[in-house]
Amino acid sequence: MLRRSHKKSKKGCVQCKRRHVKCDEGRPTCLLCTMSNRDCSFASDPQQPQDTNSSTSDPSSREGSLLNPDTNPRSTSATSFSNSHETSFDSVVNMEHMELFIHGITNKDLFSLGDRIEHSQETLNICLKESAKAPYLLHQVLAFSARHLAAIHPERSARYLDQAVKLQTRAVFLFNSTRREVDASNCLPILLFSVTLGHHLLADALATRTPDGLDGFLTHYVQCVEMNWGLYRLTLSAWPLLLNTELEPVLSWSSRQSSKDPIGNHCEPIVQLIKDSTALSNKEKEVCHEAIQYLQLGFDGIEEDVASRYRMIFQWTMLASPELTSLLATKRPEALILLSYYALLLHHGRSLWQIGDTGVYLLGLIMDYLAPEWHIWLEYPRRMMRQK
Repeated sequence: MLRRSHKKSKKGCVQCKRRHVKCDEGRPTCLLCTMSNRDCSFASDPQQPQDTNSSTSDPSSREGSLLNPDTNPRSTSATSFSNSHETSFDSVVNMEHMELFIHGITNKDLFSLGDRIEHSQETLNICLKESAKAPYLLHQVLAFSARHLAAIHPERSARYLDQAVKLQTRAVFLFNSTRREVDASNCLPILLFSVTLGHHLLADALATRTPDGLDGFLTHYVQCVEMNWGLYRLTLSAWPLLLNTELEPVLSWSSRQSSKDPIGNHCEPIVQLIKDSTALSNKEKEVCHEAIQYLQLGFDGIEEDVASRYRMIFQWTMLASPELTSLLATKRPEALILLSYYALLLHHGRSLWQIGDTGVYLLGLIMDYLAPEWHIWLEYPRRMMRQK
């Protein structure tokens, strides 16, 4: 069974405890250490020799300094920057920041999920304006810009991923440090921060390729869904305030899209499976049916070729009930088959930089895990992927 996030970890790794952050207790390397490229060890494990070049042995590294460049060393040999003096992300501004900023404001694919939204440039302008007033938003925008550059420049991905991790960590730290009750003065930057962070988390989750196969993917994806659900609840709490901001046209349009009634029949097989299941409780069936409705909206958008045809790829991680993550984390067969339909939705959007071959990869993981008697329920997504 996969571990789910919890309020306090009593058996967390040494590094997470030292940094006073929540550990998922994953072994041999926890999620946070994996993402930040740290050596991971647990108190119950035999003492491992430390690399004299590692951040934990560097006396100059500051414990708890989220953006100290020494805490996440990665090779930058593929870049034009010198390895001998990596630029500090604690400085007010540097050339690496400028590169990320310029990329963020000039690349139309950064936040795109294949949408053709007339307000996209206006939204970007609002985001830039609010970033100047909210450092946590600025850091997250730069982090996501670095994440995009890592995807489109694989020869320099190590450098850009390193920047993305540091900037995102700093963004979350700043957000938590400055967080207060949501009001008219801060609801807009909080919304933009939540959306940008949500897109970043999804891009990271969909890029997961680990030796653990399905377990590794689900660990990252479930955490992404749970965090996006928290961000979504935060946004909902400020909804009346947000409708009085400059983003009202975009928000109203998005709300109308996600509140439509599904009309297609792409999900009929999985609807029947959930209905006839004797292993799921009535509550679990309700959770699955709600998730299926949103998936069908995603397929409807693709069939209609509307401006929002791929938006449900992102929105599903927020709109699906959080109880669905329990079914996924425990790898319930019905939930995995439901996830295979999400894999098909991903396959439709494979041209997007966040997705690529993730749909095919995820369906393959599910096929390998489920017993043969369940494979008949995977026939529709398999057939559709072969046709595309």
